[in-house]
Amino acid sequence: MTTAKFRSVIALVVATTLGAGSAQAVKFGDIELNGFAKDEFSMCDNCSLGLSNPSSYDPRGVLNPPTPMLNQPGQSGQTTANLGLAMLTAGVNHEFDNAWSITGRATSRVRNNGPDIYGNYMIDLYAGIAYPKLGSLDVGKMTSRSWTRSDSFAYPMGLSSAWAESGAGYGVFPQAVRYATREYEIGVGKIRFELTGATARTRAPLNPSSAVVEGPTPRLFEAFIQYSNAKNLVEIIFQDSSGGRQSSFSKGAFYGAQGDTNGPSTSPDYKAPTENVLIIEGTHWFNPAWKLSYGVKRNEWSGQQQQCDYGPTSPTASNCFWDQPGFNYASDFQRHHAIEWDGMLGLGYTHKLWTYTVGGVRYNKAYVRTPTEWGQSNSATFVNVGIYRKLPELSKHMEMYGGFGRVTFDKQLPAPLSFPNNTAFYNVDPRLSRSANSITIGANFIF
Repeated sequence: MTTAKFRSVIALVVATTLGAGSAQAVKFGDIELNGFAKDEFSMCDNCSLGLSNPSSYDPRGVLNPPTPMLNQPGQSGQTTANLGLAMLTAGVNHEFDNAWSITGRATSRVRNNGPDIYGNYMIDLYAGIAYPKLGSLDVGKMTSRSWTRSDSFAYPMGLSSAWAESGAGYGVFPQAVRYATREYEIGVGKIRFELTGATARTRAPLNPSSAVVEGPTPRLFEAFIQYSNAKNLVEIIFQDSSGGRQSSFSKGAFYGAQGDTNGPSTSPDYKAPTENVLIIEGTHWFNPAWKLSYGVKRNEWSGQQQQCDYGPTSPTASNCFWDQPGFNYASDFQRHHAIEWDGMLGLGYTHKLWTYTVGGVRYNKAYVRTPTEWGQSNSATFVNVGIYRKLPELSKHMEMYGGFGRVTFDKQLPAPLSFPNNTAFYNVDPRLSRSANSITIGANFIF
């Protein structure tokens, strides 16, 4: 492949991964349809067979063990699972004679006959305007760069869930405005910038009269920088939010935290939760066959105090609905600030119709002082070896893939802080099992 052709491949990768279209998209005038549908089967040798008395209010099972038994581990053994995932995007782009364009985008994403992201069948629903010299402005519901771009780098390595869905940040903005500049030539490559501001509904407790401090207004800001040249694609993403319901599921939607219903007795230091993430990730093409993908992620959480909605009568245990779970909330009834650094590295080789990959994600210990072991003292390593093949014998849209994965936890403790819960990604409960192996095969139809 010549240098000019190689550069055109990089340019195509940059354009398509930002949603500008796909070489295989279906077009009807100004309307463009693209997406995928996949079915995946996996088997694990040492995964969780369930939890004892599971509860969303203590996702790590760390606050009151063993009584009450909330999210305590069940048995481990050989398990199988099937994943059906589909996404359809309809995009509209009409350019006028004066070079101004009007655009729109609607995306639906479904997992096993339900929304892939809880409560959000639609993950994109926005409209905008664009002009070549000025850039573009979009308004509506949209996905974050922190999730979608991380997914784009990690998916070919079999690390999509491990990298793109872990840690701080949010994946869907219910109400957002995004401005993107045009692409600038800077001599050693090209660079472009994006700024996004988002908000969500303020959340009231189950019984609004129990609020001591009203729910904060959710606010979010995301900055995105993309640089590319003949052999590199490098991106920097920073997302900062306040007043959002805290989690370490960076694919989840941005929701408002409910405020304080406990009062000073059990929330002595109530503050609106804050959360931010800084991601630096990229791909280096050694040549058209070999590429290296990498990423570093800094996650930061303020912690969030657990809130008990006592209901319309006196504040007694029998009327406590535990309306909002805490995050890094400890036995001293306080939230605790935490920082965790994670990393991703992968290598890919393509030969004709075949692609071979190997990669891993490292989850490190968190920097936090707390009397409760929430998982901050644990760390984990996930590695995956994968193989992909395009299937032109059947269709230019088809591919098959398989992979072998292994996860190893450093300690028999709750999962690292950047896991949404103990069994979030690999269904391995580190409170019982320090390692597990898995085999995955799947088929993907892309258009």
